[in-house]
Parts: sequence; C-alpha cells; structure tokens
Amino acid sequence: MRPTTLLCLASLTALAACASGNAGSTSRAPVTQTIGGAGVGRATITTTTEADVMTLPFDADMVFRVLPSLYDSLGVQINTVDPARRMIGNNGFKLRQRLGKAVLSTLIDCGNTQIGPNADSYDVYLSVITTVTPAGAGASTLSTLLEAQARPITYNQAYNRCTTKGTLEQRLADLVTRRLKPS
Repeated sequence: MRPTTLLCLASLTALAACASGNAGSTSRAPVTQTIGGAGVGRATITTTTEADVMTLPFDADMVFRVLPSLYDSLGVQINTVDPARRMIGNNGFKLRQRLGKAVLSTLIDCGNTQIGPNADSYDVYLSVITTVTPAGAGASTLSTLLEAQARPITYNQAYNRCTTKGTLEQRLADLVTRRLKPS
C-alpha cells in the first residue's frame, strides 16, 4: 500500500472515532459517506448524532416556559415549537464565525487548517433542538440535539459534518438552572 493511502485511511479512522456524539435518548438516523477514488481505494464512514441529556431539578413545564428567552440569549432564532412534546429549537440555519456572542469553534469542531479552526472561517449550517421530559418528582430531562455541517466559503464543495463540543448544550442547562433557581 502506498504511504498516502495509509495516511488517508488512518485519518479516516480517526475521524470516525471522533464522530460519536454525547449519549442520550434522542438521535438522528446514521449518515454514511464514502470517500476515495481510483488508485487509492475507498473508505466508508458512518456517523450518528445523539442528544446531550441532562437531568435538572425543575418541573418540565417550568423549564419549557423559559427556553424561548434562553434560546434568544444564545443567538438561536426559534422556528420550531411543539408544546405538546415540549420541543423547541431551530431545524437549520446558516451562519458564519459566531452564534450570538460565541465564536463557533468553541461550540463545534469542523477540523482545522493552517490558519485555525474551520468552524471560524467556513459557512456553517446548524440545527439545535431541545426536548424537555418529566423525570419524576419535580425534575426534568433536558435533551439538546445539536447538528452542524460546514464547507469552505471559497470552494464549491459539499458540506461536511462537524461534531459538537457540548458547550452550547451545557450553557443552555446552566442558563435554565440560573433562571429557575430560587434567589
């Protein structure tokens, strides 16, 4: 095998290992991508995205009621609300460099180049959906599914999947706790 082929396969294996999300009860269907060509072989990578799940010591209805203002404070414009399922979020929007006040590379990992994290210089397509479920005796489960894809601004190529760093999901849970915690 050629050294470049070995390097490509090692890189793809590492990417596949990094593609797993946080454990949770909400997930999307796996996405499969095949990379390769004549003379170098092929590699197929399947990634899954799972929600970040946190248990909070607050009633599910109380948590759901504060989410719209918290999403606004994070810079996520809401386009999906389902009160019956206590689900809220945005199914997908384009952005570049920042989400609200947060630099994108602090929230997602889209790889790096010599000039820095791709998330800070690529076109990013982001989806953030949160579902609140009762967890017994005044507690609730906050499940946030963040999915991201990015592509270079200057090249016409397909979007590639990014992984969450868990920062936005944790920030949302922290904001809920601060908002609902008795003074």
